[in-house]
Amino acid sequence: MVFLLVLVWKALLLLTVAQPVPANDAFFYDGPVVHLLNHGGYFNPGIAQSRPFSGTEFFCAYPPLYQLTLLAWMSVFGTSVLAAMGGHLALFAGYALTVLAIFRQLKVPANLANLAGLFLLAITFDDRPDGLACLLGTLGVYALLRWLKGSRGWAWLAAVFAVLTICTSLQIGALYAFWIFLGFVAGWQISRARLPLGALAVMILLPLALAATVRFGFPRLWAGFLENVHGNASLKGLRTPPVDELLKASRNLPAVFLMAAWVFATSAGRRHLRAIKTWGADEILFAGGLVAGFSFAFACLFAVSANWLIVVNYFQPILVGLFLTAAVKKFPDFLRPRTAKVCLALLVGLVSVRALGLTTWGVACSLSDSYAAARQRVATELDAVPPHANVVLSCAYLYEADRHADGQWIHEDYAPLRAEGEDYARALRRLRATKLVLTQFDYYRHYMSVLAELRAAGGVQITVTDLVHVRPPDSYPRLQRVLQNISWAPVIVDLRWEK
Repeated sequence: MVFLLVLVWKALLLLTVAQPVPANDAFFYDGPVVHLLNHGGYFNPGIAQSRPFSGTEFFCAYPPLYQLTLLAWMSVFGTSVLAAMGGHLALFAGYALTVLAIFRQLKVPANLANLAGLFLLAITFDDRPDGLACLLGTLGVYALLRWLKGSRGWAWLAAVFAVLTICTSLQIGALYAFWIFLGFVAGWQISRARLPLGALAVMILLPLALAATVRFGFPRLWAGFLENVHGNASLKGLRTPPVDELLKASRNLPAVFLMAAWVFATSAGRRHLRAIKTWGADEILFAGGLVAGFSFAFACLFAVSANWLIVVNYFQPILVGLFLTAAVKKFPDFLRPRTAKVCLALLVGLVSVRALGLTTWGVACSLSDSYAAARQRVATELDAVPPHANVVLSCAYLYEADRHADGQWIHEDYAPLRAEGEDYARALRRLRATKLVLTQFDYYRHYMSVLAELRAAGGVQITVTDLVHVRPPDSYPRLQRVLQNISWAPVIVDLRWEK
């Protein structure tokens, strides 16, 4: 019932108030398909400033399976931002049903499945290839489970789904492949199942063969891929995580960290680890997922972008369901004490902060400043732009902008020449942008300071028109990291450059 209610909630948010607003990099992935269907040419002009090959010749900054799926979807439903959002809702529904299928296979009690289903509310940023990658990866985990339960032919399906996940997202594919690899090895060592060497070979060697084919057979595509890798701000190198990233991890993945602490830091957990030879399929699946998810979260905090933490949100419902089932099986009174119920309620409350914000503040913003009104105003602004003028837009408005053929539409996050160390203010001055069309999120996140810098340097007249009626949380510094990007109301910035 909880799975159904979450799906209905997400569908109602989309169909009534067009929430959630796409994040700032969604059009990076959707743009080449939108442009192909609108004008022909599989590239994304909006990112051409910092990704010239993928922006003007052929989009190869990312593995292509998501774009192929989106092409099929948009060929039927159109290239609007609502069509893209609907596609991601369908992917989320497929993922949720796969999680439910895993629970059915393991006979997870309905009350525990419902409790685990509440952690689906943590998944609100699902407008990237992550949704398709996690659906394919979860299908691979389901196939792994069937193999662990004795259906040996399912090992091949697990490997195939792992490869397909890599062909959608390299980092998410590697994460799910690691979970499946751990499951194969644990099943071989614990359950005495025959190690599926053929499936393992496919899972490891096929992605390498595909990469080698592109590297040596299509060197220009490989150069375009490296163009994106070198300009990717997510690859940060070893670092100490700041406090806000630790808080972000605690808010998004509290159950993962608490389950890891219980397994490794309590006497009951250590006893369970020592009894590894008695583990069944559910315990093997849980252990592999916990190790993979916790390792990925650790990497996000100490090596790559903390924004990638949201990927582990897709692990959390599965792991919570398996953990609660094992705990109640071994300790029948596990959920009866009030402290356990309060702790579980606090965890659900933490992961649901953005979901609650979307349903309250987000709905209020959309009722006052609707998607339809924002789209109409953006179209009017773009119609008035002189031919070939440079206009910088937020992701949410680029779907509409690509329908217009006169201007040069530039994705706000990819305006600077990153390879040359250019900042946003210098990028706008170099481009002599005539207009910015920004979401509340992008305006308050960094463009207020960029415009202040431009004013201080002189040589430009700036007029800001904020069309918002209900003030969004992005405008409050203390709330920007709690709830963000929920308002469709655009901020129009007109720039007049002195000759």
